[in-house]
Amino acid sequence: GLSDSDENCKRFMDRCMPEAFKKLLTSSAVHKWGTEIHEGIYNMLMLLVDLVAERVKQDPIPVGLLGVLTMAFNPDNEYHFKNRMKVCQRNWAEVFGEGNMHAVSPISTFQKEPHGWLVDLVNRFAELGGFSAIQSKLNSEDIELGAISALVQPFGVCAEYLNSSVVQPMLDPIIHKMIKYVQNVEEKDLKDKRLVSIPELLSGIKLLCMRFQPDLVTAVDDLRLDILLRMLKSPHFSAKMNSLKEV
Repeated sequence: GLSDSDENCKRFMDRCMPEAFKKLLTSSAVHKWGTEIHEGIYNMLMLLVDLVAERVKQDPIPVGLLGVLTMAFNPDNEYHFKNRMKVCQRNWAEVFGEGNMHAVSPISTFQKEPHGWLVDLVNRFAELGGFSAIQSKLNSEDIELGAISALVQPFGVCAEYLNSSVVQPMLDPIIHKMIKYVQNVEEKDLKDKRLVSIPELLSGIKLLCMRFQPDLVTAVDDLRLDILLRMLKSPHFSAKMNSLKEV
């Protein structure tokens, strides 16, 4: 659509949006802003979620936009930390049914902050079909490694707020598929510059495993170290350098 065909629109989405949201979400100035500004950012984040949920249903996979979504879903950024005590603005049980929300606040007995605004963003993404679209893309055969990593990252960063009873059946097959994919990487593949995405992909998979498949965490760590070691031993200079960046 217009996001790919119009140069001005493309420039706005590829350059302006990532930089703008980075400042709004990660700047230390966040803590000085008043309630009105924070509510305005919340509304902008909702518009971002609406955009990504629609765009991810189309080709090509919007790697850059998914990176911005990952920022928006990260509970550890300055914005979400500042607003960690906020409760949800919508009753998501009315949307999905009781117990069927895609994201939930931690049970209060664990003394965790509700992060209601983050939960709102994730559930809005699910409401618009974003989860289903990502699942569909990850199950396609001809998907590039960089795109796979971009699709996994938003779920990884907010994994502790995902509702396991709803999301785990969708993510478990993807976790196993990605681990098998990396295990099958051959020596001749290591020179491919796209393999730079493997350590990043495994970091995202590890976050999901910590939430849904704790027994696999050690295996994913070992796999990441194995890949980095193989890249380091590779005769290809780019593979060596990329492995050193990750150590």
